[in-house]
Amino acid sequence: MRMKKNNITGLLLIVLVAAVSVIEFIQDADASSLNDQAGNIKQFTITSPPFDGALKYPFTKSGAMQCGHWRSGSQDYPWYGAPRDGNSRRHAGIDLYPVSGAGTPIKAIRDGKVIRVAPFYRRRNGEITYAVLVDHGEFVANYAELVMPALAVGEMVKQNQTMGVVSGTKQLHFELYLPGTENWSPWHGRKPQDLIDPTDMMLRVFR
Repeated sequence: MRMKKNNITGLLLIVLVAAVSVIEFIQDADASSLNDQAGNIKQFTITSPPFDGALKYPFTKSGAMQCGHWRSGSQDYPWYGAPRDGNSRRHAGIDLYPVSGAGTPIKAIRDGKVIRVAPFYRRRNGEITYAVLVDHGEFVANYAELVMPALAVGEMVKQNQTMGVVSGTKQLHFELYLPGTENWSPWHGRKPQDLIDPTDMMLRVFR
């Protein structure tokens, strides 16, 4: 009887180990697939920047740390993944500062379809900024911290078309997502699976 129980216990352990291995394999496969899709973003040919003119500040980690605009330990660094809200979340995009500041026209980087227009961020002075989520086919882009735009969900936009203007934050907050994304996502804990680092794309645009 005792031998039979031991055999059953051993069998259950084998099944459990096998199940864990299968789950880990699936997770690794999903992660690999997402990384492959994210890597493909680097291959896209983007000919249009989101605004005309030069950048006032760099948006990479090394560049922002060296330029002297942000104090050490700032919670407002512009790079992707930078700490926010006392390190309780991370920056889901990059902040692009046009030299002309507030009122700078923001343009579609490619042809696309507007899939969401909504309030994005409320400033301390009460100003409500807006975001425009655009499906560009091979990826979805979020153009945020704008003055309320005159765009409607379902509207088609052409490359270089002005979609709105920069708000009093004097920056464009830009996020990138995998195809099929229907909403922007905050980055708390683990990175949202559909979120993509837009740094390489914008480095090519503004070089």
